[in-house]
Amino acid sequence: MSVPSDVASPFAIRLLDAFAVRCAGRAVAVPPSGQRLVAYLALRIGAGRTVAAGALWPEASEEKSQASLRTAVWRVNRAAPGLVVTRGTHVSLAPDAVVDNREFTARVRRILRPSMDAQPPPVDDDGYAWLLRGGELLPGWYDDWVLLEQEHTLQLRLHALEAAARRMAVHGRYAGALELAFEAVRLEPLRESASSAVIAVHLSEGNAVDAVRHYEWFRRLLDAELGLQPSAQLTALARGQVVPPRGPTGDRSVTPW
Repeated sequence: MSVPSDVASPFAIRLLDAFAVRCAGRAVAVPPSGQRLVAYLALRIGAGRTVAAGALWPEASEEKSQASLRTAVWRVNRAAPGLVVTRGTHVSLAPDAVVDNREFTARVRRILRPSMDAQPPPVDDDGYAWLLRGGELLPGWYDDWVLLEQEHTLQLRLHALEAAARRMAVHGRYAGALELAFEAVRLEPLRESASSAVIAVHLSEGNAVDAVRHYEWFRRLLDAELGLQPSAQLTALARGQVVPPRGPTGDRSVTPW
């Protein structure tokens, strides 16, 4: 995913697929300690100075971690003046900074929001292609405060891929639906809900053989890797014991989450 480019904001922060900072449209070289500070603040709406220092320099004494925080703030603001704001005991990014992960999360939540209408919700103009353009949060970063956020972002993306695949199937856009569902499987091959989305799209299109083939692939993989069997619900779906309802065009479609 590209760095967000909001011309109304002087700062754009990229956390997905790589770390980057742009100031007034220009790439900014931020030193490593400054990168960690910017990323930490971009993943939350600010933090107390003591909390931030403890998270970023957990093995240092409180005095040294606070000194490291002050140095990091100075280095960031030297490279991108005004990006980090300190007020008393609080530190945050500039309020008009645009962060790609925040935009990504907002788009995902719109997909996952239940529709209040009787008709299926509309499909994104680009067919959710943005979900296929990467989206790993800070790859190669292993700080404790990053790991949980990485898992959170991955889970959001997986849920969005599965929901978008089902929504595309409702509208009869089966090729795009399969692309989304298979991306979820690629990211997490042992995730049953991802394979369920693939099977549901196949059944919506009337391809029962493909649905059973994918079920058998998943069953063998699950047994080989974990010694487990698919759930009764997935087995019933693959065997046609759960029939997707017909969509508005008469095709068999799966109701989106």
